[in-house]
Amino acid sequence: MDSASISPLGDDRPLTGLRVVELASVLAGPLAGSFFAELGAEVIKVENPKTGGDVTRQWRAAGESREGPSAYYVAANGPKEVQMLDLRSSEGQDQLHNLLATADLLLQNFRPAGLDQLGLEPQALAKQHPHLIHVHLKGFFSEPDRAGYDMVVQAETGFMAMNGEPDRLPVRMPVALMDVLAAHQMRSAALLALWQRERDGLGSYLEVWLDAAGLSALANRATEHLVAGNEPQPLGAVHPQIAPYGESFVCACGQRVVMAVGNDRQFAALCTLLGHPEWASDVRFATNPKRVSHRTALNELLASALSQHDAKTLLMEARKSGVPLGKLNLVSEALAGPTGRAMTASFTCDGHAVQHVRQVAFRVHRNGKHST
Repeated sequence: MDSASISPLGDDRPLTGLRVVELASVLAGPLAGSFFAELGAEVIKVENPKTGGDVTRQWRAAGESREGPSAYYVAANGPKEVQMLDLRSSEGQDQLHNLLATADLLLQNFRPAGLDQLGLEPQALAKQHPHLIHVHLKGFFSEPDRAGYDMVVQAETGFMAMNGEPDRLPVRMPVALMDVLAAHQMRSAALLALWQRERDGLGSYLEVWLDAAGLSALANRATEHLVAGNEPQPLGAVHPQIAPYGESFVCACGQRVVMAVGNDRQFAALCTLLGHPEWASDVRFATNPKRVSHRTALNELLASALSQHDAKTLLMEARKSGVPLGKLNLVSEALAGPTGRAMTASFTCDGHAVQHVRQVAFRVHRNGKHST
C-alpha cells in the first residue's frame, strides 16, 4: 500500500489553493513550510544560489552518501517547489515580490537588521502586500538582532541544565528541539492570522522567537521553580514527581522495558502483574509521594522482578491490565512499526527518491465522518 494512503491525513488536502513563500533555512521555518505543503498548500522555497542554497544541503553525517540531497535537508523539505533567487540583487527582489503578490503566507528567519537590504522590512512589505501573512522567526525575544542557534537556546532556556544523568555533564537534546518547538509556534501564528484575515481581509506580521518557544515548553519543570521554588535538576529519564515513571528495566530476554505508572491504581495492577501484590500495601509504596521518596528501594525490587519476565509476554499482559509499560525501541524499530510507517512519506527531492517523517500527525473529520 502506498504510504500516502495510510498516513494520518490520508488523501485530504484542506489547504489546497493556499500559496506559501518560504525564505527560511535550516529547520524551524522549513518544517513549518513542509506542514503547509502536506496539507495541500503550494509552497515555494526560495534559496540563495550564491551560497549553494539552504546550508543544510551541506550537513551530512559521517558515512552519509555524497550523492543526492543530505538527510538533514530532506528532513525539513518535502513537497515544495525550489527557486534560486539572490535577494540582494534588484532582479531577485523583483522576482520575490512577483511571488508575494499572489502569496498568502511568507515564512522567513532573517535577522531584523538585514531586512531592508532584502526588501523585507515588515512595514514596507505590509504596504506593498496588505493581504500577506508574514511570519518572522527570530532568535531571542530580548535581543532582536542576536542570531539564534538551537544549541545555544537549549543551553540558555534551561533545557541542558536539567537534561542528562545526575552528577554528569549537561546533555543537549538529541534533536534540534528548540527549532521543532518554534516550528509549531510558526504554524499556530500563521493559522491564527489566516483565520483573522477571513474576518477582516487584512494580512499580519507575526514574530516568533526560538528562546520564547523553548521557555513555553518548560511546562511543569518551570513551575517547579515558579510555584515550589525548586531548581530542576537532571534526573536521567525518571520523573521528579511520579514513581515509577521513566525508569527502565531489563527483562529476562534482554529487552529493556520502561514504566509510566502515574497513579496508585496502576501501581497496584503492576504489582499484581509482577506477582507481588503485597507491594501495593507496603507502607513505603502505598501512595505516589511515598514511592517518590523510596524510589531507590522500589527500583531494586522492580529490577529483580522484571528480570524474571519475558518482555513480549509482559507487555501483552500489561496492556490487558491497564499498566502503562513500553518497549525501548531504537529509531529504526520505531519507524518500522505501524505508526512509523504511516508517518513516513516518500517523495522526490532534487531528482532522487527519498523519505522523511511527516509533519502532519492528525486526521480531519467533518460532520462526524472521515474526510479521507
